[in-house]
Amino acid sequence: MSNSKPFGLFERMLAGRYLRARRQHGGVALISVISVIAIALAVLALIIIMSVMNGFRETLLSRILGVNGHIYADVRGLPMPEIERIMREAAAAPGVLHVTPLINEQALATVDGRAAGILVRGIPREQLESLPIVSESIRGGGTLQGFEGVEAPTILVGDRLAAGLGVSEGMAFSIVAPQGASTPFGFTPRRKSFLIGGVFSVGMSEFDSILVYMPIEQAQILFGRGDSADVVEIRIEDPDRTLPAMMELRSRLGPELTLYDWRANSQGLADALTVERNVMRLIFMIVVGIAALNIITGLILMVKLKSRDIAILRTIGATRGAILRVFFMASASVGVIGLVVGLVIGISFCLFIGPIQDFISAVTGIDIFPGTVYSLESLPAKVEWSEVAIISVFTILLTFSATALTAWWASRLDPVEALRYE
Repeated sequence: MSNSKPFGLFERMLAGRYLRARRQHGGVALISVISVIAIALAVLALIIIMSVMNGFRETLLSRILGVNGHIYADVRGLPMPEIERIMREAAAAPGVLHVTPLINEQALATVDGRAAGILVRGIPREQLESLPIVSESIRGGGTLQGFEGVEAPTILVGDRLAAGLGVSEGMAFSIVAPQGASTPFGFTPRRKSFLIGGVFSVGMSEFDSILVYMPIEQAQILFGRGDSADVVEIRIEDPDRTLPAMMELRSRLGPELTLYDWRANSQGLADALTVERNVMRLIFMIVVGIAALNIITGLILMVKLKSRDIAILRTIGATRGAILRVFFMASASVGVIGLVVGLVIGISFCLFIGPIQDFISAVTGIDIFPGTVYSLESLPAKVEWSEVAIISVFTILLTFSATALTAWWASRLDPVEALRYE
C-alpha cells in the first residue's frame, strides 16, 4: 500500500468508490450532484452572459464603424491641393482601405413648421456606395441615383429623423446652416432646400435620428467651405489597431497634422462597454466561487463519514499523501464534471441561440427579443474561445484550490482518534 503509485489505479478506484456513496451515506452523493449542477449553472451563465455581451459589443461597434471612419485627419483651413496630397499619402500607407474627404456640420432641418437638429455629412457618392450599412439599408430598395445632382440635389436621411419630421422619399427638406451669409443688412442664415432621395436605417438611434448624408459639393456650398473639407476619413483593415496606423500616418503626413481615431468620437461608449464587460465577468466569477463552496461542504461531510476508512488505510500503510490524493481526486472530479457540463451546454446555447430563440417564441407565443425595440433580428452572441479558456482555467484553479485545502485536512486525521470510539 505504501508503494502504490501516486494517482495510480488503486487511488483512482478508491476515489471513485467514495463518490458513489452507499445508501446510508446518500447525503454525500446528493451534495456531489448539487455541486455539479451549481458549477455547471455558474459556468453556463458566465459563458452565455459574456458571449451575449461580446455579440452586442461586436454588433454595436460594427454599426459605429460602418458609419464612422477609423481614423480622421483634421484638414480644416487647408487648401485643396494640400488636402489631395494628404489623401494620396494616406492611401499609400500599408493597411489603408479607403480615404475620403468629409464635411461634418451641425444644422437645423425644417419641414412645414417642424424643426430638428441634424448632423450633415457631406461625402462623395462613390465613397457612400462603399458604406453598405447605409447604401444597402435604404428603405424600399432605394438607390443613390441622383445623389450628386446639382439642379435637384437629393439627400439621405435617417428613418427616425424622417419619422419625427413626417417626411418620406421625394419630399422637400430645408436645411438652415449655422454660418450666416454677409449682406448689406447683416448676416442672414443660409437656407437651402433638398429632395429626400432615400431613408436609411443603420439600427442605432444615435445615427438614425440626426444623420443626413449630402453630396460633398452641396455641403461645400451650404456651409461656405469653397472647395475644401473638414476632415479626411481613413478606413483601415483592423479598426482595433488604430494606434500603429496613426503612427505610420503621422510619419507620412507630418507632425503638425491632427490625427484621431474612432474611439475619440465614441470614447464614452467604448469605455462603458469595457467597464460593463469587466464588471459582469467579475460578478459571475464570484458566482462560480460560491458554487465551488458546495464542493468543500461535500468533501468535509465525506471525510467525516469516512474517518474510520481513513484510519484503517493509515494503519495498513497508506501515506498522508495517498489520503490527500484520494480525496482530492474524489472532489476535484466533481468540479471538472460541472465545468464540462457547463461548457457544453453554454457553448451549444450560444452557437444555436437563433433557433433556440425561435423555438421559445413559437412555444410561448411571445417575441422575447423584438427587433422593433432592439433593431436586431436575433439576440447576438459571439463565443470568444480565449474567454472560454479563461473561464475554464479559473474554474479549475478555484475548485482545485478549495479541494486541495480540505483534502490536506483529511490527510492530517489522526487514526488513533478516529478509531477510539469505533
